[in-house]
Formats: sequence, structure tokens, C-alpha cells
Amino acid sequence: MLLLDTNFLIDLHSELRRKDGADGPAKRFMRANKTLPMAITPVTANEYAVGIRNEREARRFLRRFRLIAFGRDIAFLASRIDRAQIAKGLRVGENDTWQAAAALRFNLTIVTDDTDFDKVPQVKRRNYLGS
Repeated sequence: MLLLDTNFLIDLHSELRRKDGADGPAKRFMRANKTLPMAITPVTANEYAVGIRNEREARRFLRRFRLIAFGRDIAFLASRIDRAQIAKGLRVGENDTWQAAAALRFNLTIVTDDTDFDKVPQVKRRNYLGS
């Protein structure tokens, strides 16, 4: 399963709204991976909705993706990731720590062009810009 990061969703949203209908990297990625299940987290939903500003539009767009809920397991995994990052002087940011924890807990690949995820060992990342 793929875990879609916010930058991917913002790009996809922009590409879907293009008046010329031209494909961009996010649309091409979706088409190439249409048989794979795709999910988001509450972090992604929040960041996306903040960026879109229209809650109704954000809800309509996001409902096509499975929502991975956060529980205690992910909270404690995120805390371990954060402590390890602090010890190395490599903070990825709180929201990305939650994303990384969800990806590790459920063995998901994060779809993003954000290279900060490469700082977290075992996190699998696919850069949709290179698809």
C-alpha cells in the first residue's frame, strides 16, 4: 500500500484542476499505480485541508483514499523515531515523524519528493517526480 504525502496531494490537486488537461508527474504516477491501494493519514488530511482552504472541496478530494488512523502503537513508534533523530541531530519535523511511524507500522511506502524521510532508517520512499 502507498502512503500519500501532502506534497503529492497538493500537486495532484493542482494537476486535476488544470484547464488544459495536461498530465503532470502526480497524475502520471496515479495512472501508473492505479491498481495499488493508496492511503493518507490524519496529518496529510490536515495539511492538505489547510492548503486548499475549502473544507468541502478537501473532503470530496480526500474521500477517495483510505485513512490510516493513529493509535498508541504509532504514537510510541513516532516517539522512538523522534528520540533517535534527536540523538543524531536529524529532526524531520513532527508531522513527518508521524508519517514515518505510520509507514513503518503498516509497512507502507511514502509517496513524496521530500528527502527528509530518507533520514529515517527503514522508511521506504517513492519520488513521484521521477515516475
